[in-house]
Amino acid sequence: MPRRVLYVAWAPFFSGAERALLLTLRSLDRARVSPNLVVGTDGQLGRDVRALGIPVSVVPFGVRDSRRPLGYAWQQTRLLATMARVRPALVHANDAPSFQSAGPLARLLKIPAITHIRFPDSEAGYRWFLPARFARAIFVSTSARLEAEAEAPALFTGSSVSIYDPVESPEPMPGADRAAARASLELAPSDFAVGLIGQVSEVKGIWEFVEAAALIAARDVPMRFVVIGDDLQTDGAVRRAMTDRVAGLGLTDRFVFTGYRPDAARLAGALDVVAAPSHVEPLGLSALEAMAAGVPVVAAAVGGLTESVVDGRTGLLVPARDPQALAGALIRLAQNPGERAAFGREARTRVREEFSLSRHAERLHALYDEVLG
Repeated sequence: MPRRVLYVAWAPFFSGAERALLLTLRSLDRARVSPNLVVGTDGQLGRDVRALGIPVSVVPFGVRDSRRPLGYAWQQTRLLATMARVRPALVHANDAPSFQSAGPLARLLKIPAITHIRFPDSEAGYRWFLPARFARAIFVSTSARLEAEAEAPALFTGSSVSIYDPVESPEPMPGADRAAARASLELAPSDFAVGLIGQVSEVKGIWEFVEAAALIAARDVPMRFVVIGDDLQTDGAVRRAMTDRVAGLGLTDRFVFTGYRPDAARLAGALDVVAAPSHVEPLGLSALEAMAAGVPVVAAAVGGLTESVVDGRTGLLVPARDPQALAGALIRLAQNPGERAAFGREARTRVREEFSLSRHAERLHALYDEVLG
């Protein structure tokens, strides 16, 4: 008999955490787990999960707000009623903000609860988001877990695990499909294209990416830069600032801004290299999706990127906040097609071995069995 698990996701917009949850739900063995989802925003995540045949409840909820205590109490009442109706054996919060609402209610109903921790915080921040005790905290990389255990040892030591988020491993894109995808990105067949994929925000190293492009242009190296994504948190304000900066440097002809694209993982296969110059990165889902497509990655040597990108085998690692090093690594790969192809093959193999849906499901089911006994 499959165990009923209730997944809880605030999901104010559809980004890396939501993509990871969608892939997690796709990876599950339905003979072992019967999933339900309660989502705080009726958007893309809910639609995609319904398409998998998984029941979805929409309960508008968000983080605790002392300025609207009645509104928070009302959202908690509705969330409690939904959890009592579903009657799960386990509650799984997709991130710490979701656990802030769901965790205390699970404890009230005497249901064990686990939570993903997807971004680093201070000890005070962790405690604010995690007001109730959890059975396990899941970190998306070993580096993220160790950092949190050092920051808040009393909270996480002995109750945290590392489970990588999964990515799909598509078959190599046929030549005609790749040509069509490149044309949709305004790329000529001969263009060497470097992509920056995901949330457009300063923490993702967007200004270093622009500065590296300026350094490459100054050396007259032919290269195009494709930004796939948008700043969903501020309704595109940071992305617009980025396009203004590009224009100010006279680089508009070298850049393509696609905005948010739901097919970003597929488009990665149309690029020659993907850059991930993040300042902070617990895992780096976009880098993994590029690797799954056989595309080498140039990444900042921070956080989970040091666990996914193997320097000199699947791509290159460079110091964070160093546009000169980023530019040098991109030029190196542009000028060495043999090395680039070898990195791409190794990247695809690494994803299949360590970050596949089946590998993720194996680890997650083992955790559920451990928590539920």
